[in-house]
Amino acid sequence: MKQLGFNNSIIVASVLFLFGTGAILFFTPRTEIFQLCVVYFSLYVAFIALYHEVNKIRTAAFIGVFARCIAWLSFPTLSDDIYRFIWDGEMTLYGVSPFSLAPSEFIRSNQFPPFDQLYPLLNSPNYFSIYPIVIQISSAFGALASNDLYLSSLLIKLPILLAEIGTIWMLPKVLMRLNISPKYSVIYMLNPLLIVDVVANAHFEAVMIFFIVLCIKLIQDKKMGLAGSALALAVGTKLIPVLLFPFLLKAISKKLRSHFALSFLGLLIILFIPLFSQELIINYWSSIRLYYQTFEFNASFYYIARELSQLIVGYNAIQIIGPLFGFSSLLVMGYLYWKQEAFNLMNALKSIYWSLFVYFLFATTVHPWYIAILIVMGIFTRNFTALAWSLLIILSYSAYANDHYSESMLLILVEYTGLFVFVVYPKIIRRLLSSAIR
Repeated sequence: MKQLGFNNSIIVASVLFLFGTGAILFFTPRTEIFQLCVVYFSLYVAFIALYHEVNKIRTAAFIGVFARCIAWLSFPTLSDDIYRFIWDGEMTLYGVSPFSLAPSEFIRSNQFPPFDQLYPLLNSPNYFSIYPIVIQISSAFGALASNDLYLSSLLIKLPILLAEIGTIWMLPKVLMRLNISPKYSVIYMLNPLLIVDVVANAHFEAVMIFFIVLCIKLIQDKKMGLAGSALALAVGTKLIPVLLFPFLLKAISKKLRSHFALSFLGLLIILFIPLFSQELIINYWSSIRLYYQTFEFNASFYYIARELSQLIVGYNAIQIIGPLFGFSSLLVMGYLYWKQEAFNLMNALKSIYWSLFVYFLFATTVHPWYIAILIVMGIFTRNFTALAWSLLIILSYSAYANDHYSESMLLILVEYTGLFVFVVYPKIIRRLLSSAIR
């Protein structure tokens, strides 16, 4: 224990941190919003205490990996996406593309195990799958045990756990190459959102982040072909990293850009070959369009615009507001790209951070696990606004406090008001994080 840098204070804080992790994962249903928030906020207190107490990076890494192992062993309770992962994986094993048929279409003629058991558990049975190929491969792996949902969840979450371990291993090294203190990697290692909402609830943002960090590391190593491939794998996991491509490309020297771009585009084409048919492209695009024109959850500016539209035109104009806000995000990104200094990786990372931040502020749907990418990009740029958001965003689960799914606009207001305060006064959270970790 001494070799890992543990002392009495760290042991006490670690026990409280791990106890809180177990309490929220195994004994706190998402309908118990008060209990959920109390335990989650307590986890953040233990997290800040550990951040200040640990004096070795490997101490935080050990605690972080141990907590993630606990999270891996839990069954997802805050999110029901796990059932769609298993469904998609089972369809793949059955020989049917999950992009070709919505579950409601498939179940009409395939009412046998495990589909008949899974179907009532799905949260979007009428929509085509939107999960890219990396998730589909992991889902098929998990569906090998679809007769046992717990074992299936463990198999699906295994790549997520391994990806987190890889990110924890790489992050201090990448930070040092950026002339940033590796102490900031502790923010990622011990962040409760990543443990509770990403690993425990089977969200592949962890795998996406691993490939993004790997891409940045490979750029630092001037291995541009491999870096482009890593970014393509990130996009093959979740679509949002495609927004990083132009910023990173501008940061690379002209003579190496072609290596990065060709490897990225080449592997991306290979990864999306399963969609290379008119029917599948139409189905996939319809699911993406629904994200901007139908789904609503934990939004900020959109909810304001929605209320205004109801006052002005008498109905929710999401089909206009959603795409308009998406286009506005692209305009902001275009401006940040134009202002970005060429051949400067740090400048590119700052542009990426603010691009993603604006993207989520304009989004109609912001699930808690979505902002995991903001946490790691904030570490790269020493901007900790996303850390504050990762604390406040748990309030969005108030939507599940009742059976009829109703968001508390008061708690949403508290969340975004708090976020606004931290954006305007970033020194508040910087003071909380002032510590000397060797």
